[in-house]
Amino acid sequence: MAKQDKYSIKDLKKDFPNDNKCLDYLFDTLHSRECSCGGTYKRLKNRKKFHCTKCSFQIAPMSGTIFEKSSTPLTLWFHAIWIFSNAKSGISAKELERQLGVTYKCAWRILKLIRDSISQGNFKLRGNVEMDEAYFGGRGEGGKYNKNYSDVMKAKTKVIGAVERGGEMRVKKVADMSASTIGQFLEDNIQIENTRLLTDDSNRYDKVAQEYNRQSVNHSKKQFVVGDIHINHIESFWAHVKRSIKGTHKTISKKHYQSYLDAFVFHYNHRNDRQRFASLVSAIVR
Repeated sequence: MAKQDKYSIKDLKKDFPNDNKCLDYLFDTLHSRECSCGGTYKRLKNRKKFHCTKCSFQIAPMSGTIFEKSSTPLTLWFHAIWIFSNAKSGISAKELERQLGVTYKCAWRILKLIRDSISQGNFKLRGNVEMDEAYFGGRGEGGKYNKNYSDVMKAKTKVIGAVERGGEMRVKKVADMSASTIGQFLEDNIQIENTRLLTDDSNRYDKVAQEYNRQSVNHSKKQFVVGDIHINHIESFWAHVKRSIKGTHKTISKKHYQSYLDAFVFHYNHRNDRQRFASLVSAIVR
């Protein structure tokens, strides 16, 4: 990665050295300095508000954002956003607590609000698109003759994902792995025209993917790559997420799984450090 694409703590402190700079950024991102009455907005002394020099209308730039009613300094918020942006394998609330010197409750809330601000793209993938399913978490073993297999699989979190080669990724937590669920994911996220759908040989795709130009590899026969037909990119993503959860978060509640997946997808879709931080701050502010 080129030096100009990186965004270090040195760059962060240069761009946002104090709360005033952070507040100015929030205002300029959300509002115009020119008031409709013809006046100009200026900062009120010792207050986190701006007022018009002509009509005296006031604007609080933190209102309606995740920073509203927070006693945590904006510099710490932006530091947390920077840490989150650079943590491609995730960061736990305990680690953020240690780095920022805040309480665990505060660190957990900051991370949750950041994750909740992230969303995946809404345009459909096209071109060469790899698609696969994965199972996360859960406890127990199948037992002798797999008599407990059903219960073990029910305890797992089920996820479907697709990635456009050279493009973006879409990942969603689902209730089951039925053909109809896979079909709905296909319809919502992958374009039919000008698309080659790359999958494994699962029969769940046989009916729901009939309109797609589907090509597959047979993993049950140890067939993983045939020419350029493979799903290695999406499987590498699954491996990264599973290692990250095990190493960083240890375990994740099913209730919050989608927000964690959104964070991993965000990091995958934004590979440039500087652009990723800017995109993350913009998403959080807006």
